[in-house]
Amino acid sequence: MPIREKWRWEFFGFESRQEGQPVQVWFDGLTDVERAEIVSLLVYLQNMTDRPWRKPEYDPLDGETGFSEIRVPELRLSVSGKPRTVVYRIYGWFGPTPRTYTFLHGTEKDVKNDELGKNIARRRLAELQRGAATIHKFDFSGRAHRTTIPRRNGRPN
Repeated sequence: MPIREKWRWEFFGFESRQEGQPVQVWFDGLTDVERAEIVSLLVYLQNMTDRPWRKPEYDPLDGETGFSEIRVPELRLSVSGKPRTVVYRIYGWFGPTPRTYTFLHGTEKDVKNDELGKNIARRRLAELQRGAATIHKFDFSGRAHRTTIPRRNGRPN
C-alpha cells in the first residue's frame, strides 16, 4: 500500500507597485465575522488535497481563461440593526507553482454575472503572467496594516 503524501494548499495574494496588495486590503477591511467565515472555507479547501475542488465552494468558471472563483456561502449579517445578506467571491488562479492558489480579486457579489470583478481578475492574472506583478503569502490574521489603494468604481478590490 503506497504511503499518501501529506500536504496542504498554500494561498497567496496578488501584489503590484500600482495597487499594493488589493485582495489583502479587502480581506483586512472585512468584519471579524466575515473574515471568520472566509477563513473557515479556505481551511476546508486548503486540506482538500485528495480530489479537485468543486461546487458549491469552488467554480472553475468554464469559458474564462485560467482563473476561477472561490464561492463564500451567503452570510446573513445585521448592519445597523437591520438584516442583510452578503455574498462574497474570491477570484483566483492555481499558480504560479504547484499546490498554490493565488487570490486575484475579492469582492461582494451583488450582480448575477460579475463582469467587473472578472475583468479585474483577468487583468491581474495577465500582469502576473508577464512579470509585471508578483505575489505575497496571504495573511489571514485580519490585521489592517496594509497600505490602502484607490477604489475602482466605488467598489473595494
